[in-house]
Amino acid sequence: MVLCVVLVAIAAAGLAGYYVFVKPNVQGGKRIHIYIPTDSTYSNLLVQLQSKNAIQDIRSFEVVAQMKDLPYKIKSGHYVLSPGMNNRQIVNLFRAGLQEPVKLVIYNIRTKEEFAGLVGRTLELDSVLLLQKFNSDSFCKSLDLDTTTILTHFIVDNYELWWNTPFDKFMEKMTDANNRFWNNERTQKAAKLGMQKHEIITLATIVEKEAIFNKELPTIAGVYMNRLKIGMPLQADPTLVFALRDFTAKRVTNYHKDFVSPYNTYLNTGLPPGPICMPRKISVDAVLNAEQHQYLYFCANPDMSGYSIFSKSYDEQMKVAARYRKKLDAMNIR
Repeated sequence: MVLCVVLVAIAAAGLAGYYVFVKPNVQGGKRIHIYIPTDSTYSNLLVQLQSKNAIQDIRSFEVVAQMKDLPYKIKSGHYVLSPGMNNRQIVNLFRAGLQEPVKLVIYNIRTKEEFAGLVGRTLELDSVLLLQKFNSDSFCKSLDLDTTTILTHFIVDNYELWWNTPFDKFMEKMTDANNRFWNNERTQKAAKLGMQKHEIITLATIVEKEAIFNKELPTIAGVYMNRLKIGMPLQADPTLVFALRDFTAKRVTNYHKDFVSPYNTYLNTGLPPGPICMPRKISVDAVLNAEQHQYLYFCANPDMSGYSIFSKSYDEQMKVAARYRKKLDAMNIR
């Protein structure tokens, strides 16, 4: 009889141990993302686990958490709970700081505000503080840039970072990417063109917004290089859109062309003060390897194919432009 009681007790203890330590305790069949802020508390973790319905049995999780001193050893970061994980695995994940990196995808960014917002949504960094840095004369000067050219420091790419990466480490990552991109070959090409790196990227932002097809990037870059060489205004419509922040504009009109701004390349010669977007690497390379030709003009093809028609003379350009405007009118694009 005593033996039976002992066996029952052992079985009960084993069963309890299974439910507490071994039985899967992650809810559902999908990976669940948990973000633990810097200097956060164990209570914050519990709130997230419950609000996201991540744990089937929160009580058994707390038993293991207390046994392993998780409330005193929790580490900040981005964690992913996978289906089938048990309490011991979950607690060890948070206790050991076994976080997963997040992906920062820099693409199609036009302004410092947008960039700060993107980084703030992806990382723990505060977007307001980021924007303050980008608008800080002293910070920008430390990178040999100013508040209008600061975005040229950041190279468009996909990055993996820890979610709780501090600002200085974030900047180290971005600076390393900048240094890798501006290798000896690219640096020498920029010097041969007589342009600084931020000027190359600024021109690349215009080329980026003018081209629909990548194959035209070097040709369009060549047009703008030709205009710069003879002191002709760039007359780049995307700079007008940027000046007015009229990013939904379907057609550039005299309203845009008459708007007084340093970014109005119809009213001002030379490059605008800074970039009008964050360009892809292919657009920067298109400027560094601009096609050598005699074109001074280009206009969207009136067949609306997305390609451009390039011209050497103003008269040729006006003929194409007239046909294109007529097509826009016919399509009721105002």
